[in-house]
Formats: sequence, C-alpha cells, structure tokens
Amino acid sequence: MTTPSGGQPGASSAPPCRLHVLVARAAPVALIMRRGPAGWWHLLEWDLRSREVRPGAWLRGTLYPRRCDISPDGKLLGYFALGHGPSPWTTYFAVSKVPWLTALVAWRTFGTWTGGCEFAPDNGLTIRASMGKKPFHGSYPHGAVVEDLTLDWVHRDLQNEYRRGWRPLAEGVAERMPPELREAVLIARVRPGGDRALVLAHTGTDFRRHGIEGVQVSYLREEDDGDLTPLPEAAWADWDEEGRLLMATRDGMVKIMEQRSGVWTETWSQDLRELTPEPLPSPAWAQAW
Repeated sequence: MTTPSGGQPGASSAPPCRLHVLVARAAPVALIMRRGPAGWWHLLEWDLRSREVRPGAWLRGTLYPRRCDISPDGKLLGYFALGHGPSPWTTYFAVSKVPWLTALVAWRTFGTWTGGCEFAPDNGLTIRASMGKKPFHGSYPHGAVVEDLTLDWVHRDLQNEYRRGWRPLAEGVAERMPPELREAVLIARVRPGGDRALVLAHTGTDFRRHGIEGVQVSYLREEDDGDLTPLPEAAWADWDEEGRLLMATRDGMVKIMEQRSGVWTETWSQDLRELTPEPLPSPAWAQAW
C-alpha cells in the first residue's frame, strides 16, 4: 500500500509518529494531525465516506492539537502554533482551510498560555487564550470572540471530546474499570445507534512518554456483555456517526473498525508511518476566503 505522500510503509528504527484526529461534528470529515519526524507536523484530510486520506500542509514548528478545532462542516481549522518565523508569527492562533495551514486570519498569543477554541454551528468562533483581541493579519467573516483563559487543564486536554458528546463515566461502568485506571479522569461516549460506550481514561501528563501534548490516555471498548476491552494500540479513538470505531494507533496507523456478526473487525486502514517532509505551497482555494 502506498502512503498519501508516495512513501512506502515499512520497519524503521526512528520513533513512531504521533497522531491525533479532529472529527467534524456535522460532516463525514476528519483532520489527522501527525507529528514526526522531530520538529515537523503534517495535516491530512480523512474523508470518512470515501475512506480517502488526502495530504495537506507540512509545518516545521509546533502545533497543539488538543487546543484546536475543526468547523462543523469540516472545512475550517482553528489552530494554535509555535513557529519559527519573525514576530508576530512566533506564537499565534489562526484559521485556515482544511488540510492546510495558510492563515486567513491570525491573532498574536502571549506565549503558549492558551486554552482552546470552538466553532459554533454557523462557524462563529470563540477563542480562549491570553492573546490580542484583534487579529494582526486578515479578518474572520463569521465573527470571532476572544475570551480570557479560564479552563482547568484536564478540561482543556479533553475539550474536543466534550464537544463530541463525551461525558463523565457512569458509576456502574466505572466500577468495572481496571484497578490501575480507577483514579484516572474517566469519560465515555455511547456508540451512536447503540447502548455501549467507548471509555477514555486521562491519567495525567508526561512529556517523556508517547502522547499528544504529553497527555496520557487509555481507551477501552464496552462489549455487548458489559465487559471492558482495553485498546492498548489506540493513541486516539472515537465513534463516527454511523457507529463505526475510528482509531489512530500508537505505531502510526489510522483504522476503521466495524462490528460484523458480533465481532469487531478492521475494515479499512492507512499506514502513515513512513512519511517524509514534503512541504508544498497551499492551493489557490486555500489562500483566500
């Protein structure tokens, strides 16, 4: 299988890439945010209907996926970046078109003291950060509000999940968690069209270990008999609106799992491990509103 940028998958002694996914709330579109090799980020648009992955921007800098958001229609990305450009492009918040990073509007942030952002159903935007109230570049046609940073850190880490309907774990399910995870922050999302949940355990932050922004998470899938099956390979996971299980693995794969005759079966996968930086200018349609 050929990777989206033309490289061939295979074994490597390099550390595995790190993956995080933002799923649009009103369209079958997701944005894969891939870190690796060190110092590089790559964006890829994941069409959940056609199961096609389309490569986009490469950035030599730092992105903060847990503080980003994708618009409900899957067309816009609000992102925080720590770049290597001249001021004010050192730390900034911007909006671009998926899967590119060309800033159509940008605000200067005062360092990385940032909370997150959220698109409304009409693409209005709320940004929570220590930052300038007015953009230094461009303008935002859907309206943007800058609020003071008030989120606690765990809520900041999990804000994208809360927006997608994840909620604190029900007491009965929490009692069935493995002992080593019972003291974690536990949230769950019920499968659309079903009654079983996907469980996320937030066990803290450790920048020495694999994890986006150092956040340590574990996933478990509730089975039809109520048992919880650990998903140790999952770096990120969520349901799509069809009840399929979407997953980004710790070794650099994205997958779709479906329940067939009561058995969870991998029905699609894409290898994103052996990609090398290939920065290209964004297309004309991504350079203007």
